[in-house]
Amino acid sequence: MDYKTIFIVDPIRGERIHLAKFLSEEIFTVMTFVSPNDCFKKSDLISCDLMVFVPRKEKNEIKHLMNIKKKFRKIPVIFLLTDEFPDIILAEITANGFPNVYKASNNEKVREIMLGILAEEGLPPRTEVPHPVPISQEVQSALSPRPE
Repeated sequence: MDYKTIFIVDPIRGERIHLAKFLSEEIFTVMTFVSPNDCFKKSDLISCDLMVFVPRKEKNEIKHLMNIKKKFRKIPVIFLLTDEFPDIILAEITANGFPNVYKASNNEKVREIMLGILAEEGLPPRTEVPHPVPISQEVQSALSPRPE
């Protein structure tokens, strides 16, 4: 499985960082941004596989998302609903050129949708990192399960 890049767009720093930590996996690069325009300023440096957009009143509304170029609208977008935006009409957003839009009510739902999009076959097993200090045989035998 190739590495995937996730962009999180939320003007509230604490919420953005919390969501980034929640979604992080070994195979995902998570980048956070204040506004959707910041995501694609240097689009030739890194490509986005999924965007998590958290709408906020007067800071990060849906209309700000409509300002991105048409070539970036094909990227799947997950809308994380908040108290400020308890519901979003996905049909209107799809009509504006966003073919892959989803909405989630909490971080767990965002993770579920994200894994369904980016890791359809499941996550690869975590890499095992050996302990930096070798364990002696005596200690290892003491740690092994005892017969009953």
